[in-house]
Amino acid sequence: MAPCSISHYHHLHMPLIRCPKCGQAYDIPGVIAVRLPNSIATCHCGEWLSGSKAALLARMIDPSKINQIDLQPYRVDEAKPAETASAKSPVEEAPARPRSLRVIARGAHDSINTVFTIRDHPLWFGRRGCHVDMAEEELSLRHCSISVRGDELVVRDADSHTGTYLDGQQIEEAVIADGVHLLRIGSALVTIEPTEESGTAVEPMAMITEPVSEADVEKALARAKEEPETTRTVLVCVEGPLSGQEFEVPPTGLIVGREGHVRVPDEFLSRKHFEVMPDPDGIVRVRDLGSRNGTFLNTLPARNTKVHAGDEIRAGVNRFRIERRA
Repeated sequence: MAPCSISHYHHLHMPLIRCPKCGQAYDIPGVIAVRLPNSIATCHCGEWLSGSKAALLARMIDPSKINQIDLQPYRVDEAKPAETASAKSPVEEAPARPRSLRVIARGAHDSINTVFTIRDHPLWFGRRGCHVDMAEEELSLRHCSISVRGDELVVRDADSHTGTYLDGQQIEEAVIADGVHLLRIGSALVTIEPTEESGTAVEPMAMITEPVSEADVEKALARAKEEPETTRTVLVCVEGPLSGQEFEVPPTGLIVGREGHVRVPDEFLSRKHFEVMPDPDGIVRVRDLGSRNGTFLNTLPARNTKVHAGDEIRAGVNRFRIERRA
């Protein structure tokens, strides 16, 4: 079979890529799809579709740009079978109407009082590369987002380190009703209020639009000098069926459960119970993966919590200790 010409290859399409959060499908041409593994791409709802945290961490010491691929031109609006067979309905799903939101952010170092108008792209809050950047150590690079769904404004946590709180309640996703609300992200307090005022249009943003700063590179290199390459994080089982066994935590993380990277024959564990993984800043964290019986770090529930050498993780009948080895 003769190889495809460049023009033919350009029009080849891969299987549909579907967002696991909102279900939106994207029909990606082959020439674009081959670039996805080494790029950042997000769904219109804010969910990451390509680009790993491990890749971001690796690039912290390489001042090269992280490519952002805009998937919006490849969105597929799929009609339901029943709808295609029926007559045209006068009530079609209209595009989301623009919604405006006043944001008053008060952090330890930054403040903002701006009206944003949101339509096709989410409004991002975080530490860097966001519409609302705040220099708070507790914030993730991209901490949470606010987007339009139908006629509603929806706030979503972006799997942040410290969680997102709306009016004092920790949320994964929540609809923003009319009136003034308090959003807490890290140590920053953000007042949000839907408004009819027109404001700054929210445009798509790359995860990091500029090369990593020299300060970040120096910081990463300093960490490397403080912790020699031979230093590694080890998960040691101190109680349970695997007692005495040790497992090195790789940069891509370690999943523990009945069917994880570390397989534990314990009926009280979920198939994938918890994960130990370095975050983009190189900090090792333990994250419960929606288990039935929970994961605990030093007796407290562990959602996405920083761990130190000597800390103990309890899950089911098992106890694991985090150790640093030369």
